[in-house]
Amino acid sequence: MPVPTRSYAIARLSALVLLALTVAVPLEARGPGPAFRIPLDSLGFQPQTKQFLLAGGSMLTLHYVDNSHLLLTFAVHKLMERIPDDPPGDEDRVVEAVLLETPSGRVLARTDWRFHDNGQYLWNLGHGRFMLRVRDTLTTFAPLANLASGRPFTQRGFLTTDRRIGAVLLSPEADLLVVESVERKPPPPQPKTPLFGPTPKPTPQPLGEPGDPSPVALSFYRLAIPSESGDEVEASLAGVAHSSSFGDIAATGAGHIAVVDQGKQQWGFDFRPYRGEGKQLAPFDSTCRPTPRFVSGSEFIAFGCHSGDSPMVLGGFNMKGDEMWEQNLFGDYVGTSMSFAPSSGRFALGRVLGEGSADDLQPVSADAFTGQNVAVYQTESGKQLLHVDCSPIARAGQNFALSPDGMSLAVIHEGAIEIYSLPPLSSQDAADVKMARALVPEASILPIDFGTMSRASAPEKAEPSPAASEPAPSQPATAPASAAGNASPSVPPPASAPAAAPTAPASQAQSVPAGDAEPEQPRKPPTLYTLPTDPEKKGQNKE
Repeated sequence: MPVPTRSYAIARLSALVLLALTVAVPLEARGPGPAFRIPLDSLGFQPQTKQFLLAGGSMLTLHYVDNSHLLLTFAVHKLMERIPDDPPGDEDRVVEAVLLETPSGRVLARTDWRFHDNGQYLWNLGHGRFMLRVRDTLTTFAPLANLASGRPFTQRGFLTTDRRIGAVLLSPEADLLVVESVERKPPPPQPKTPLFGPTPKPTPQPLGEPGDPSPVALSFYRLAIPSESGDEVEASLAGVAHSSSFGDIAATGAGHIAVVDQGKQQWGFDFRPYRGEGKQLAPFDSTCRPTPRFVSGSEFIAFGCHSGDSPMVLGGFNMKGDEMWEQNLFGDYVGTSMSFAPSSGRFALGRVLGEGSADDLQPVSADAFTGQNVAVYQTESGKQLLHVDCSPIARAGQNFALSPDGMSLAVIHEGAIEIYSLPPLSSQDAADVKMARALVPEASILPIDFGTMSRASAPEKAEPSPAASEPAPSQPATAPASAAGNASPSVPPPASAPAAAPTAPASQAQSVPAGDAEPEQPRKPPTLYTLPTDPEKKGQNKE
């Protein structure tokens, strides 16, 4: 048999290496190493602008569609068709979306979207559904459910408004959607660029009219997402509030967490449901005002401080009134993002490390950032299951994703999608998850009202429109478009209803306060939820 020459062997080896770079590469499970890597260049990925990523622009996202499929999106450089009368303040860009299976990395479908700003454009609603934002219109799509039809990225109309959307919040189990918006105003005049010297910065514009203390309208929607295959997503408007600025709210479809200042650097957490009596939960010692965030329907974490005002302490809490654990965070950070897997009692916390500007719109030096890491936690115990790095650094997050079953983590790192296997649930973990599900507060269909909400006689149902032909979305239902100030926006009627829904009285619409007043009396011990399996306390009367 002839022996291949050395040059032929080298050429053959080079060809095999190139072939290996175009498919998912299985790796040995050596400690924290990834189980598989999917090279990004095999997916048509283009390098992203570092300055936009560090400033908080949404340029790159990674989400699980189900436990074995991923949706990757990234900005691409392409010629764009000119839009007549395009607003001068638009920053148009094209983003490519790629649906792929794991661990093979095989591409199943892809499409392009055109956006007009650098804000977040994609949210994972769970059960294979996603929500997309183009300007001030929200649509939904389900790529796997529609894959067989040949139109996986067909969009359904969902919500739209004539106001400017400034923030969109989604609860961990996607049962509550909060759309924060302000009245649209004409863009301010742009300063002239001088022939010599630096370009002047544009003057920041106020969110509302002068003298308006609460220009931001918060519209709360309860979501219903069928778990079976399909692409339907239903939304019901449940309440409207007003605030002085855009911000985060620790809320689910059942209630919200209120932070109570008890004095002497001790804080209390109250769960205030939209129906029934509230519950006092565990206290929390912190030298700064803590920031709670739900990680499931019955568990939340809180960022706090043990000295100064840097939130370097993380605590875990449940609806039974327990502080389950508390631990320190190491390394200064300028931003966080999260991914959730409530069915396995796990969440992933990403942190952008470094010292940068708190204003995402201001230019940021690359030297101000030192890295981005992700840690996966078992919620009940606080145990860290995995700790890995992401690159490039994306201040907006969304460059990592926890699978729905919590058994794998996908991250973008060093030119590839790295997929890490996570340990199976122990018997204790499974028992903890079962208890956490038992503690989930009862769902409510009442209007959302926690002392700051505008009341509605009943939430109206915003039915999504029939699916439209790709790529243009179908005609969506209409979201509230309120005037600035404390007047309540009109509740939108169903898409098929011709009559307008009643408007809440203006006196019932209040502004969201900065926090609760300090109680006159010391806080009582927490009122605990009890389970049927809990032992009866001495002296406790049976009902």
